[in-house]
Amino acid sequence: MTARNSYPKGVAKREEILKVTLEIFGREGERNTTLRMVAKESHISLTGLMHYFESKDHLLTEVLRANDRAAEARFNDPEAVRDPGEFLAKALTVNAANAARVRLYVTLAAASTDPAHPAHTYFRERLALLRATIAEHLESEQRAGRANPGLDPHFTASALVAATDGIQLQWLSDPDIDMADHVRGVWRMLTAAPGSADAAASRT
Repeated sequence: MTARNSYPKGVAKREEILKVTLEIFGREGERNTTLRMVAKESHISLTGLMHYFESKDHLLTEVLRANDRAAEARFNDPEAVRDPGEFLAKALTVNAANAARVRLYVTLAAASTDPAHPAHTYFRERLALLRATIAEHLESEQRAGRANPGLDPHFTASALVAATDGIQLQWLSDPDIDMADHVRGVWRMLTAAPGSADAAASRT
């Protein structure tokens, strides 16, 4: 984003474009979402739109970044839940209220495996940060004596992220799945102390 776009009106317009893009994506799907359509519904010229976003792939990636900024604000709230499993469960509850957000995430996750795609860096950085945050939380809990000392924080973090992303893909095919409950269950099993009721349940 250029310095000119950092002015309040430019920031507001950019946020409007991102909101409109998600609405169109939810209505039309990835293939039928076009820059021209976004420009029209954002009441801006195509040239003006491309002043903010150079391509559709960049635009869609920035929609995800905007969602992450909102999630980060919730996480940094003094009243926010700090337990990673519960925080991610609540995030999935928010996602379940807007299927377009989940569909966009899954669509770009697949596209991001191409290193040339604008979402490639986004996903690499996002997943690394998420794993690190979860692992740091577990390490802190272990030092405080509140978490199973035998846990591998980095493996546990990767497993929770895998479960969170995987259940969103399944939910798109079967919306009756309770994504939040699934993630809570996985987190309990991953962090259960040997011999605990949660650990026993995970073997049945």
